[in-house]
Amino acid sequence: MKINHFEDLIVWQLSSQLSKEIAKLVRAFPKSEQYMLTSDFLRAARSIPANIAEGFGRFHFLEKIQFYNISKGSTTEAQNHLVEAGNNGYISEETKSDYLRRYHVVEVKLNNLISSTLRAKKRSEERRKRNYKLK
Repeated sequence: MKINHFEDLIVWQLSSQLSKEIAKLVRAFPKSEQYMLTSDFLRAARSIPANIAEGFGRFHFLEKIQFYNISKGSTTEAQNHLVEAGNNGYISEETKSDYLRRYHVVEVKLNNLISSTLRAKKRSEERRKRNYKLK
């Protein structure tokens, strides 16, 4: 399947869905967490699909990878916020485990996206070298 738009990326779809779900989940957090855990968690969750989209829109391979790596960092941050929410009794162990598992899937898919982008960069460089030698 040809990927023409960031919305075609499975990793973007999964992280976007998680972002929507986290926005609903944090509404149940205590008001005392509104400007701390709630805000940080929402920001991290929204950062993942946003940086995937921004990376997809970049022309240069290394720029793409930079944004995909930012998404990876935000994925880890979201996982940390899930652990914090669980430790403070804001979510059940089952909810925490389910979201941690799903964020792990996003993390693996981001690693795959980064690897495939690096391979595409290498192929592009090899093509350029071959074309240069032909001249």
